[in-house]
Amino acid sequence: YINLSQDDFKLGGSSLAQTLNAIGNEAPTIKDAAFFKTAFNTLQELILDNQILAGHDIGSGGLITTLLEMCFADVNLGAKIDFSVFEEKDIIKYLFAENIAVVFQANSDETVEAKLNANGVSFYKLGNATTETTLNFGPCQLDIAKYRDIWFKTSFLLDQKQSKNGTAQARFDNYKNQVLNYTFPAHFTGKAPVIDNSKPRPKAAIIREKGSNSEREMANAMYLAGFDVKDVHMTDLISGRETLEDIQFIGAVGGFSNSDVLGSAKGWAGAFKYNEKANTALKNFFKREDTLSVGICNGCQLLMELELINPEHEVHGKMLHNDSHKHESIFTSVTIQENKSVMLSTLAGSTLGVWVSHGEGKFNLPEPEANYNIVGKYGYEGYPANPNGSDYNTAMMCDTTGRHLVMMPHIERSTFQWNWANYPKDRNDEVTPWHEAFVNARKWIEKI
Repeated sequence: YINLSQDDFKLGGSSLAQTLNAIGNEAPTIKDAAFFKTAFNTLQELILDNQILAGHDIGSGGLITTLLEMCFADVNLGAKIDFSVFEEKDIIKYLFAENIAVVFQANSDETVEAKLNANGVSFYKLGNATTETTLNFGPCQLDIAKYRDIWFKTSFLLDQKQSKNGTAQARFDNYKNQVLNYTFPAHFTGKAPVIDNSKPRPKAAIIREKGSNSEREMANAMYLAGFDVKDVHMTDLISGRETLEDIQFIGAVGGFSNSDVLGSAKGWAGAFKYNEKANTALKNFFKREDTLSVGICNGCQLLMELELINPEHEVHGKMLHNDSHKHESIFTSVTIQENKSVMLSTLAGSTLGVWVSHGEGKFNLPEPEANYNIVGKYGYEGYPANPNGSDYNTAMMCDTTGRHLVMMPHIERSTFQWNWANYPKDRNDEVTPWHEAFVNARKWIEKI
């Protein structure tokens, strides 16, 4: 514990005072700006040296809130604390005062303490992290699971006012149970592909409409995989400036085409259906057998609306509003099934972290599951890991040839390990396993 304020523990203006309908007489302040600067810079140096495993500032709620929130981060985490190291002996003051301070977990106690002492940064060693799910500080043993639910309840109560179909309750029940567990492919090396630039790159195109986004992430993923990437706007297709005749791989990107005012991708689909040149370009592209496509998020909604994934079906699948009836933006996981997708068949058996961000991501699939080529399913069937309530827990699917793929999760936004909200410890990968999908696309095209 480092008291960045260098002030005594004071309760004025604190959250505790507010709960008691009081203000108090004294609020803590920063007494020594030079100490604050030195302590801050020392912490940055320790972070760069990988000497800090976890950390949390002290703000609203004081030290007790900081310690609890640090323990909330996992389901098998707690701490054993000894506050006798403080000169202050009033437990209410040191637990609830909101002095500017930081609590952190050291990688090596010896290294961290030597650095702090050398830089003249005073600190208190409070205790240790444990695998017991309690915050233990002598007279009190707080049950982490119980207090985590109390902490989350305010969010739950707000969520109830926004979410439909019981999803607020499902989130409250499941948020601590749907652990992010990954299985990386055994053949994954973490290395970015090496591209032979002496050879011509196969041509790919980004397809976008006004209101689209993520086109740069998609273009970058394609380029890193070895494609020559062209930016194609709907106006290019409608005017006839672009015909897609020399393109072998298209990516329909995410976003909110036409602000989704008619429903997700409805207006975008209409731009293809009711403009002859754009319609002809797309139909001719899908007639060819040397082409691949991927539709992500809004692009998935587009290809599903145009009935390009299961054209053989009499009743076509549709994308509907999420069960919660609100936009869902979370980091979740997807398990890749055994599948025939050109892009994702090599990742079968993997469970990988990925971003989702959509309001109409529910696959409504009227036929039996066996009639669909489901490529990926969410890591858990329940909400919020499955953020939309898709039939058969569907996250990704392809056509019967395996050449045309649609998905709601954003693999193009999950290309690098720093894109992930949570990544396996002690890895230093140049790309994540998701990038293999784009490499597979290039390799397939080079073989035909």
